[in-house]
Amino acid sequence: MENASKNAHVQASASKTIAGVYGWMSFGVLISALMGLVLVQTQIIQALGNFYYGVIIAQLGVVLVMSFAAEKMSAAALKGMFLFYAVLTGFTFAILMLIYPIGNFIALFAMAAMGFAALAVFGAVTKKNLGFMRTFLIMGVFMILGANIVNIFIHSPILRSFTGWAGILVFSGLTAYDSQRIREGAYELALHDAGDTQAIRKFMIFGALTMYLNFINLFISLLKVFGGNRD
Repeated sequence: MENASKNAHVQASASKTIAGVYGWMSFGVLISALMGLVLVQTQIIQALGNFYYGVIIAQLGVVLVMSFAAEKMSAAALKGMFLFYAVLTGFTFAILMLIYPIGNFIALFAMAAMGFAALAVFGAVTKKNLGFMRTFLIMGVFMILGANIVNIFIHSPILRSFTGWAGILVFSGLTAYDSQRIREGAYELALHDAGDTQAIRKFMIFGALTMYLNFINLFISLLKVFGGNRD
């Protein structure tokens, strides 16, 4: 009876943590989308276009700070940085809204959301250990990053299509893999650190950032392949 009660408590605590991860992730996506709409509708994006690479560097900086300085930061500070990152990504959303037909943008956003949800559920419920994919997925991320950097200079449609298809595969795999890691981490916290609210809050934010990045990159990859171009 006591074991059953403990298991139920662990299950409830882990489920609450997982819900927090996806709640923050969804909130971040919402902020980015709304910021993108504001920038496009007010035409501010045209004035800020010259700062595109500066925003990209700022985004990378925020992720690096969150990754390497987390131990010294409070959960509240991490939440603030996550929300700041979501605002910065709104700039990227605005650029994409200008590049691709809005109908395609909305349709592919919905497709990315449905695919992401299905992959996240699969990763959370499957009994198969997805850890075997880790090395290949990390290699894939670096390959896509390198190809994107090269394509900044050569503007190759073939390379662009390649990074799109590769991104769909890699970030689909990462979504399932990271979903499984989040489930396992949430249960580990529920078993050993249930009273450490700082640790749980930090876990939620890092999990949210991880899944947020997977979703955004999956969406951008779909746009590269199926988005078309404005006339």
